[in-house]
Amino acid sequence: MRNIIIVGIVTIAVIFAAGCMAPGATPDPIVGSWNADEPELFNDTAFTYIFNADGTGNAVETYEDPVVTTDVYNLTWKSTGNGTYEAAFAHQLILSEDEKVFTILGDGSGDQFTGDGFVGVWTKDTPEEFDGVLYEAKFVFYENTTGLFSWYYQDNATLESSYPLVWSVENGVYRYSYPDDVSIFTLGTDGILTETWDNTTYTYTRV
Repeated sequence: MRNIIIVGIVTIAVIFAAGCMAPGATPDPIVGSWNADEPELFNDTAFTYIFNADGTGNAVETYEDPVVTTDVYNLTWKSTGNGTYEAAFAHQLILSEDEKVFTILGDGSGDQFTGDGFVGVWTKDTPEEFDGVLYEAKFVFYENTTGLFSWYYQDNATLESSYPLVWSVENGVYRYSYPDDVSIFTLGTDGILTETWDNTTYTYTRV
């Protein structure tokens, strides 16, 4: 039901904190760019992870014929030791100047949500249809930097499903993430990076 989240994640349990690397320090082995070994798992797009030394990064989807970058997603990551890592996606919100409408950067749908100031309830402007049933989508952002994304049956306004989230704002840019959308990465001695997400594994090779 939650088609708002990205595939491959398609992936932040929390907004991971990571300090800047000290001068002269050796970068973590995961730092760099990694291409998916089997693009067909991502609808035949080239899927690349970019891990920066400061704990941030991106996931990039590119069609190869013709070469077009379709989506770029922000992520954060942290090492959990023994060659394993946790990474997740921060979904960036594009707010109108009056903070009454937002879209989600990179989701490709163009869906708009309407509210009145960031903290509060935001309702998707148009209902979503799944298997002939109409649903309304709502975000709720609380002052304590938590929130919810929920689906409601349109015909009777009862709750169908709900997903907890966390949000942050930096330099006027709002982002949110889902606690359950964490990918686990393992860097093997053979140099292959393996991602486990939603009981599925993907492998990547350093670019």
